Amino acid sequence: MKNRLLICLFALSMFVAPSALAQERRQVPDAMVFGAPASPADGEALEVAFRAYKKAWGTEDTMALMALHTADTEWINAYARMFRGTETLAEFLEERLFPEFSPETSKREAENMALISTRYIGDDAAVLHLYTDGDRGPSVSDVSELRRTHIHLVWEKRDSAWKVAHTAIMDAR
Repeated sequence: MKNRLLICLFALSMFVAPSALAQERRQVPDAMVFGAPASPADGEALEVAFRAYKKAWGTEDTMALMALHTADTEWINAYARMFRGTETLAEFLEERLFPEFSPETSKREAENMALISTRYIGDDAAVLHLYTDGDRGPSVSDVSELRRTHIHLVWEKRDSAWKVAHTAIMDAR
């Protein structure tokens, strides 16, 4: 009897709570903030740092990007290429990624960057989940020619400055 009740409750929950189901790949939920910054100034400083990140990406300014990363940053792209440290990441961006595409590609990606969530973790860490649509590689979507990419930026506050300590990039393919 108890097992039957559990099975019925589970089956009912599938109809009552459709929001718990996964979204389609190109669906994006409304932006949300989880937790709170240690102070309003911390929240504003993170927003300023993120705007600087978007600007540096859009102009392919590798030095400005590296200044926004911790020296021991970890970066993994959508193809599972991993880089550790700003020196190796800067070399990859300058010699491989940026030269392979028109500067307009990075500009479009930066213009299309939109936050999905900000998650504050303690007083000195935050994760920004964002996405962008761009033409850095083909899209396999029937809905859009632009490739949808999700990016997790793990920010760490060091010496009162927000820096990216870890980046994970995923394709919505």
